[in-house]
This record gives sequence, C-alpha cells and structure tokens, in this order.
Amino acid sequence: MRSGFFNSDIIGYNDNEMPIFDRAEDAEFFAKFFKSFFTNGVYPNPSTNLQVVIQEGMNVKVLPGLCLIEGYFGWEDTERVLAIQASENLDRIDRVVLRLNLADRVIDLYVKKGVAATNPIAPDITRPLPDQGGDIFELGVADIFVAKNSISITQQRITDLRLNKNLCGIVTQTVTGVDTTTLFTQLQSQITENMSLIQSALDETLAGDILSKLTKDMNTLVVPSNAVWTQLTTSTASTEELENDPSLTNSWYTDVLFACDGTDYIELQPNVPTGELGLAFYNRSLANAVRLYAGANLTGNELKFMIVSKRKRNGVA
Repeated sequence: MRSGFFNSDIIGYNDNEMPIFDRAEDAEFFAKFFKSFFTNGVYPNPSTNLQVVIQEGMNVKVLPGLCLIEGYFGWEDTERVLAIQASENLDRIDRVVLRLNLADRVIDLYVKKGVAATNPIAPDITRPLPDQGGDIFELGVADIFVAKNSISITQQRITDLRLNKNLCGIVTQTVTGVDTTTLFTQLQSQITENMSLIQSALDETLAGDILSKLTKDMNTLVVPSNAVWTQLTTSTASTEELENDPSLTNSWYTDVLFACDGTDYIELQPNVPTGELGLAFYNRSLANAVRLYAGANLTGNELKFMIVSKRKRNGVA
C-alpha cells in the first residue's frame, strides 16, 4: 500500500550532488490524491473562468481562469487570444479545448478544427479509454460555429460548454455523501437473524402466540381483495362525511374490523401512494371498525396499511 504524505530523509547524493530521498513521490501520486476529492472541470468562481468570447475578426479570446483535469491544476492568468482558421465554402464547427498532455507535462488551450459540411458537427474530445491509459485528456469549453464565407465570429456563434459535465463541467467535491448500503445490509441481516431467534423461542409458547397476534393487530390493517365497497349518496352519507367531502369525490367506502370506537383518530399509511388507487387521505373510526374511502370501487384490490398512530380525537392517547 502506498501512503503519504510523510517527511523524507536524505539517504545519499547522486553524481550531481543532488540529494536522494527515501520517500520521494512523483506528481502522479499527488494528482491521484487531488482527483479523489475534486471533479474535472473549470472552477465556478468567478463565473467567467476560462470563458470564450469574441475578440475581433476570426479571433476569439479566453478569459483568465482555473481548471482541474484528472487531479492536475491549470491556471491561465491573462487573456488568451486564439485564432480561428478562415471559413470555407461550407459551415464548420470548431471546438476550444483545455488539453492535459502528460507526455509534455502541460495543460494548455487549443482550437480543434472541425470538418466543413452541410450539417457540420463539432470534433470529438480526446480522452483515454477506461483502464487503458493515455497521455491526452481534454475538456471542451466552447464550440464555435464558423459560417461559410464569413470573415468574423459573433458571440451568438459561440456555444459555452463549461456547464456540460460530459464535455467539461464545474470543479466540485467528489465526496457528497456517505454510502452506508453495505453497513445497512449487514445491520439488517443481523436484526433479521436476531428476530428469527427470538421468534423461534416464542413460537411454541402462549406468550409468543399472543405477541404475534398483537403485533399484527397493532401494526397492520388489511383490506382483502373481496371486500365489499359501497357507494355513498347525499341521502346515505352522514353529516360528518358530507362536511369532510361535500361533493362526495370519494364516495366509495368499506368498513374494516379494528379495535377502536367512534372517538378515536387513526392515522394510516398505505403500502401504495393514495393517489395511485384513488384512496382518500382521510378515514373515519366507528365502533370496532375503520371506514376507508376511495374515488372508485376498489373490489379486487388487496390493500395494506401500517397503523402510524391511534389516539383520541381530543389529543389524549
């Protein structure tokens, strides 16, 4: 395992009397370090970082700015003028790129000339294939439409690519959250195993049977697929139901047995979004039953609800 960064000790001198260090690291190691924290792209502030704008004639200029490519830092501290080759008899699209060249140990600006055509396209950017390596890695910062027989570039013909994350992008931190998937899976597996052991110990006992029934009754409410749904009318609906739903938008109802009375307020969470089957978001408690409402006859649909809370309507549990 490589690690760093640590102080180096001088262990000798070469023929040119230059010190030899025992823990010297190359630039690639530093680049890998920075790449683990930051994405490729231009820096976001100021917003003009490495923006391509018109200059005069067939020239454009790139404003000063900073970039990061594969962990290597580039800084242009002055305006750079780039020449666009003369137009042709057909339209053309050129692309301004930031190019990391590891062989030459440099990041610089270039204009990649496109091919003149009736329907021109911008030239591709060059990047190494995954796991195959390569010395060139480019970011596209602007496309320039070179109209046929033109003698100048206008700002309208420059397409800014800096916000296109596939071609350039803005430098941001790579660590935006913590992936706890593996930890959660391990924890859930352990909980499941422990619950299985507890259930096995209780299954053969009266306490276990009671616990199972209580857990089921307390935590879930099931509407079987063969439940009968009845449609309310203005003459059959109660005053409370008409106050809740004056136009009887959710006029279909079914009653599900449940240990409660008319003074209880029961909060339910369905296993599907309420809008998916047209369920109303409200319900009504009756003597030993909960009345559920919907906008259509839901016979044939099995519904499951988690009981979030049960309390008296005056707020007392």
